Order: sequence, then C-alpha cells, then structure tokens
Amino acid sequence: MSTTKTAQQAIDLILHQGLRETKARHSNSNVLKLEKSVSGQQNKQGAIAMYRSKGQMAKSWGTIYTSKEAVYDNYTNSTHWTPNVFNYLTYTDATKHYVKGAKEQNLSQINTLVVDVDYRDAEERQAKFAEVWDTAMLDVQFLPTLILATTKGYHIYYVFDRPVFVRRHANGQLPAVRAAKAIAKSLKQYYAQKLPAVDVTCNSFGVFRVPRPDNIEYFEPKMTVDFQALMTWSINFANDQHQIKPQTTQRSFYARRTSRQVDQPWFQALINQTDIDQNVGYGRHNTIFTLALACYSSNVLQAQCFDILDEFNSNLTHPLATQHVQKVINDAYSGQFHAASREYVNALLETWVPDADRRVYLQRSQTTWYKYAKPRSERVNSHVHEWQADLMAYFNQRIFQDNNWFTKTSLRHISQELNICLGSLTKALKDLIDQGLVYREKGSGRQATKFATRSSLLQHAMRLQRQQRLNYWITVARLLEPSEELVALQQLSLDARQDHHRNAQLNLLDTG
Repeated sequence: MSTTKTAQQAIDLILHQGLRETKARHSNSNVLKLEKSVSGQQNKQGAIAMYRSKGQMAKSWGTIYTSKEAVYDNYTNSTHWTPNVFNYLTYTDATKHYVKGAKEQNLSQINTLVVDVDYRDAEERQAKFAEVWDTAMLDVQFLPTLILATTKGYHIYYVFDRPVFVRRHANGQLPAVRAAKAIAKSLKQYYAQKLPAVDVTCNSFGVFRVPRPDNIEYFEPKMTVDFQALMTWSINFANDQHQIKPQTTQRSFYARRTSRQVDQPWFQALINQTDIDQNVGYGRHNTIFTLALACYSSNVLQAQCFDILDEFNSNLTHPLATQHVQKVINDAYSGQFHAASREYVNALLETWVPDADRRVYLQRSQTTWYKYAKPRSERVNSHVHEWQADLMAYFNQRIFQDNNWFTKTSLRHISQELNICLGSLTKALKDLIDQGLVYREKGSGRQATKFATRSSLLQHAMRLQRQQRLNYWITVARLLEPSEELVALQQLSLDARQDHHRNAQLNLLDTG
C-alpha cells in the first residue's frame, strides 16, 4: 500500500502549477512568503472539483479547490476529482453543494489523459492487472505514469511532462483541446482492441479517481509523457487504422440514407430494449444520451424528447432516476454535439441488441454493410492471433498467480491447458518471441522452461534499485533486442532528475 507522501507526490505531479501552492486565506504554510516573492506566481488562479463519493459525483455535488494546500488537506476524504484544471468553477446553489463549469470550453490547462477500464467485480480486476499493464505500455513506446484501482477496474493516467495550456483562437476554436481529444480517442481505441472492458465513452476531460494511499497500484513519477510524442503516436495509430479498415470491411450493397436519425432502424432497435444496465461503459446513461442526440439532430423538441426517453427509461428493468434522465437530455440539447456518433451506436448495438437482429439494423441504417466474422465459438479452427492472445493471457495469469516476474512450465503442459496442438502452439509462441512480447529460457535437463512477458520484465525492472536496474536493462536489451523506443524508455527510466519538492500534509479543512 502506498504512503501519504506518494499520493501527494502524484497529485502534485498531475496538477503541475495549475493551482496556487497555498490557500488565499487561513493558510498555515510557510510556502506563502516564498510564493509571493516569485513574480506573477501568486496570480495563478485555476480551479478543480473534488467529490466525496461516486453518488455525489453523479449529482455534481462536490467542492471547488483553488490551491494545492487545500487539496492536500481534503483528498483523503474524496474519491473523485477533475485532474485537468479549469479557469474557474462555481456553485449553482447558495449552500455551495452543486458544482458547474467543468466543461472543455472552460479548460485552463490539460495535465493528463486518463483511460477507464471496468470489469465485473474486484476479483476479475485483480486477475486482469497484468493484461492492463501490458496494454498500458502502448507497444513499449510509452509507460503510464499512474494506475489507480477503482471499485471494479482501473484508471490509467498518462501525465504530461509539461501542461498543455488551452488558448482560444480568434475563430473560437480550441486547437489544444481538439488535439488532446484526438489523442484520447486513439488511446481508447487502442485499449479497446486489447481489453474489451475499456470505457470508450468516458469524457476525456471529466472526473476520475483521485490518488490516495489506498488505491495506487503503480506510480512512477519519471514516466511522464511528451505531448508532441504522444500526438505523433496517435496520428500513426489513426493512419494504421485507416489502412486496415478497407481490408476488413466489405461493401455489399447500397441503401438510401435516411435523413433523420430517429427514423433509422438502429434507433428503434435500442429504444425497444428493456434489459440495458451498467455494463463496461455502454449502459443506461450512454444509451439515453445517444438516443437524445438522435432526437436533437432530428429537430425533435426537447419536451417531446423527454417524453420519449422517460417512457423508455420506465420500461427498463433497472431505470435511472428521472432527474438523471433530464440532466442527460439537457446535455444532449446543449448545442455542444451535433448528432449521435456511429461509433457509439455500433458499440451500443453490439452490447445490447441480439446478434442476428443487429446485422439487420446496421444493414438498413448505413449506406454500407460490414461483413462480420463468425464468433470463435461458432468456428472449428482458430486464427494464429487468437492462439497468441490465449498464450499472453495464460502467461500473464500464471505470472500473477506465482507472484513473480516469470513462470515455469512446459510446452506440453501449455498444450494441454489451452487445448492447442503442439504445432500451432510452437508457431504462435515463435511469433510472440520474434515480436519481443515473450521471453523464453529453456531449462537444462528435465527442468521446466522459464517464460516471461515483456510487461513482467518491465515491471520487475521498476522494482529494482538504480544500479541493479542498469545491469538488468542491459540483460533485457540482449534478450529482447528492443526497438529504439524501448532504448529511449530505458534511458528515461534511469534519468537522475531530482524529485519534486513535496509539501507536508496539512490538517486544515478550508477549501482555499
């Protein structure tokens, strides 16, 4: 379990200089005199919000903080926060309970991008940590700065080495926000290809778990991310996706495009479902929001939209509270969005609509029909990449259970465990070794073979002392023949930069 000092170090690293160091009033910190002696620093006036529970967060019932000192005083009593800093935040009521202003148009600086991964329960979350970590390395080009455990998943933080300041152009555009949203979209799409539990619908600049001593699973302050480098990765990833798409899709017929989204079959398909519940990000809230956007784009009056979706919500087995439905509709009709996204529509259909029906709805709703491959359960043979995924999951699970950075077993035992013939197993394993995803060391005589994954090697390196780490990286470089990105990562992990000065924990309750 992490210490209070580690949690405060993570908070300070994420916030950069977005808030004042000390409270404007009632501060007991000696930093105040030093801060005022630095020209202009005392004028920095950003704001974040913190919430004491997920239930309060859902109702926007929170507290506004404008200084790090106040955040340090109160973060242990909070569960969620806005890690990106806003120009200002205000309360909507006289009792100062409900927070407003946390919109992307009001961002002051972007400090981090966060990926939200959710599983069925805490037990599955713990069992899947190795897979999450392996995905979080982004093909060993970047490492996350911070991983926090949630009730049933993880929040993976990629903290920027320098904050990205938001400036509005003369035409009203926010280029920094647009670029960050594109990167966040690529991150979530990359995760979704490897982890079905990722929430691709979460707000990139929204509310996430706050670092606390009881939820930090991993923290490496030296592993901050360069915004330009991550943007380059995002562009390359998006280009790769565009090149792959024509090969995996097939246009088989043309259909007349329906002008209004509410008239398209997918809208009727979703609105007739009654079993929609919370499920890996595509739950009741996102369904209602998508349907409301369809109404908005179809010029349906907001009052009429509420009547439609209130009836839909009432028919659900587990409906949302009426005030939550109203709030979602208000957001959809705020003018920030134009229409329902096809990406979200497809995701909702795939989650909630029976497979046979989904194909019909998509076929009738789109100008092109995409041919879906049969599920693996309906096929006799499996693809090599599916065997490779099985192998990676198997190694990660064994390493996690052994509580080590490697596991010992034999090819024959793996073949029996996964029901793979030795020929297919050998081919899949050879490809993984050639890609540097798996390391194998054959045992002498009758000793079992030692297997390790790239992620387990990197995690092990993080736990070693500096001199041990240097020798260890040299060994890893020989074994895995790392790419230029991995070499750069190794050098970065050995950087001898001094840690940031951390403020002592204070005992005040003022919000600053």
